[in-house]
Amino acid sequence: MNRGIYPILSGALAHERRMQVFANNMANVNTAGFKQDEQSFKAIFPRPQLAIPAIGPATGLVQQITARPFGATERAFVAPHRMKTTFEPGRIKLTGNPLDIAIQGQGFFEVKTPQGTGYSRNGMLSLDNQRRLVTSLGYPVMGTKGEIKIPAGKLDITAQGDIKVDDKPVGTIKIMEFPDDQMPQKFAEGLFVSDKGALAKNPQLQVGHIEESNVNSIGEMVKMIEGMRSYESAQKLIQTLDRMAEVAIQDVGRVL
Repeated sequence: MNRGIYPILSGALAHERRMQVFANNMANVNTAGFKQDEQSFKAIFPRPQLAIPAIGPATGLVQQITARPFGATERAFVAPHRMKTTFEPGRIKLTGNPLDIAIQGQGFFEVKTPQGTGYSRNGMLSLDNQRRLVTSLGYPVMGTKGEIKIPAGKLDITAQGDIKVDDKPVGTIKIMEFPDDQMPQKFAEGLFVSDKGALAKNPQLQVGHIEESNVNSIGEMVKMIEGMRSYESAQKLIQTLDRMAEVAIQDVGRVL
């Protein structure tokens, strides 16, 4: 088999991985608070063989045929490097629901999950059967003094996250901020995890609004089309090299 196939194959797998990321972004274009991902890659160069392998009478024929050529190689491979999340804010949408809350600027709701503390930008909140303030997945949204329970009455939430019922303080929504170079990492179910957070000093919330996904659906669709065409080009090149090897085996050595 032509060894040139392997670098091309690594490129095809890289395009396949990119399309998986694009497809996930597209699937969450309508998910409140979703942040799009970008897959980065790195180049891998094989080790150059600096010395000519000794080939003597004791060296078998198979070893001589399969010996790698000495000297530097020009082949390069590509491999996934890391996943980068874009934290640009999404568009703010008016809903009129008093329990829908959008965070302006950089900040996250702190959420209590069975796996530990998580963070979310999804402000589509509600009350469970215990009248706790919870996310759409049923996880309690944390306040500065623990879980927030909202009794029946006239609800009012201020732009700083203070919650009042019939003008009586009930709690304050806990908003956490992170340094730009230590943003939280995606975990599962749209949540983020980190231990670098600090309580926001001056949070700004918009009640009756939600933050939409920051995915540009048209841009992601264009990226998917480009990735598909690149993948198809790599596939055709592999088929061409395979056909060349087939011709070399069947026709070049044929006795005329």
